Amino acid sequence: MAVANNPYSRFVQFAKIALPLLALGLLSTMFLFSKSVDIEGAIPIFEGAEEIAREQSLAAPKFSGVTSDGSTITVTAESAKPDLTNPRRLSAKNVMADIETQGGTQFMVLSDDALYDGTTDTLDLMGRVRINTSTGYQLNTDALVADLAVTGLVSPGMVTGTGPAGTLEAGAMELSGENGSQVLVFKQGVKLIYDPKD
Repeated sequence: MAVANNPYSRFVQFAKIALPLLALGLLSTMFLFSKSVDIEGAIPIFEGAEEIAREQSLAAPKFSGVTSDGSTITVTAESAKPDLTNPRRLSAKNVMADIETQGGTQFMVLSDDALYDGTTDTLDLMGRVRINTSTGYQLNTDALVADLAVTGLVSPGMVTGTGPAGTLEAGAMELSGENGSQVLVFKQGVKLIYDPKD
C-alpha cells in the first residue's frame, strides 16, 4: 500500500501513533506520582447514621379517631418509633393530644414522652405533662393515662394547677362521665385556694 506524500497525510499517520503513546504516558505518570488517599478521612461519616439505619422511626406522626362515646381525639408527636418486641406499641417524643367531647369541652394534653399501647388502646403520657381545658383548667402532673377507646384521663399521682375557682392541688385526678358530659374529678387530699373573680 502506497503512503501519500502530502504533508497532511504524513501528519495524520504520525498522529495515529504518537497521540495514543502520549496518552498512555500521561496516564502512567498519574499512577506513578499519585498520593495514597485516606478513605476514612476523605468521606465524613455522620456519627448517628448507623443508629438511624438500625432503628425504624416516624417523623411528625399524626393519629386521629373517634371514641365509642363520640369524642374526637387527635394525637401528634415530634417523632415516634415502634417497640421491636411488640409492633402494637409505639414510643413518642413531644406529644400533643387534643380531645373534644360531644358536649364541646376540649382537653389539650402536652407531654415530653408517651407510650401508645394498641392492645389496650391507651396512651401513657409521662415527663412534664400539662393539661389545658376549655373550661379554664391549667394543670400539671408527672404521669397521665389517656383511654382512647372511651373518653378517659387518669392521673394516678400529684396534680397541681389553676382552675376557675382558684389554685388547686390533689393526689389524683380522673376524667369521668358519659355522652359528652365528662367532668374532672379531683381526689386524695384535695386543697383549693379560692380566688374570687370580679
